[in-house]
Amino acid sequence: MSKKFNMLVRRPKKKSGKLVRNERPQQYMQIKAAIIAVAVTGMTAVTVPAFALVQPAFAREAIMLVQRSLQNGNSKPETKLDVLLRELANLEVEKATLDVKHSNSNQTTQEIDGEIEAVRNRINEIQPKSSAVISNVVTEALVSKIAALEIENSLLEAYHTPYAEVVVSTENQIRRLWRRVASISPQNPKDVINPVVSAILDTEIATLKARRASLATRYTPDDIGEFLTIDLQLSSLAQRQAFYNS
Repeated sequence: MSKKFNMLVRRPKKKSGKLVRNERPQQYMQIKAAIIAVAVTGMTAVTVPAFALVQPAFAREAIMLVQRSLQNGNSKPETKLDVLLRELANLEVEKATLDVKHSNSNQTTQEIDGEIEAVRNRINEIQPKSSAVISNVVTEALVSKIAALEIENSLLEAYHTPYAEVVVSTENQIRRLWRRVASISPQNPKDVINPVVSAILDTEIATLKARRASLATRYTPDDIGEFLTIDLQLSSLAQRQAFYNS
């Protein structure tokens, strides 16, 4: 995607024998929740039609399982299978985004692999011959994570240089997620990833433009910082959009 992938990744801190994420800048953390909430909202709004267009063979019910787990307040209760599929998807995302250069990464990967195998076995007990459903749900989660990280990085780049460790670390996570999707869909990973991420980025760009237009109607000198942040993020998103539209 860019030369930034060649930079060294940020090493996570170690606390009580476990890997923990590095702390983000305080100003970034204060608005990250809102940005990711927008990303999730956009994702749940576009994922099914986008996947239906690019992957007709994908089981719609499998995709809906992930959507239901992402939408708060859903009236339909989750089944045991729903919960297990979500747990498996989360583990696959965690494994794909793990910093493989960390000294404890091999041990952590082995632990995650053990958990993945255990959850897969439980799923197979409930629904035998479930490999297709599992692949669909895992792919959906991986692609959704790619989109969320692309939006996160567009915000990070408003506060950091492109070669800052925190930006490079996120870029490397995106790269590893791509590789994992490619291992599931080796024939057409771009066809699986690009339309979905592009649609989610479209939603985020539209949201940011609407926020900027609203801000302009009540502009004060104190708003200049937010204007600049939005413009920088829009510029970053436009570059990412061009990649996923190529």
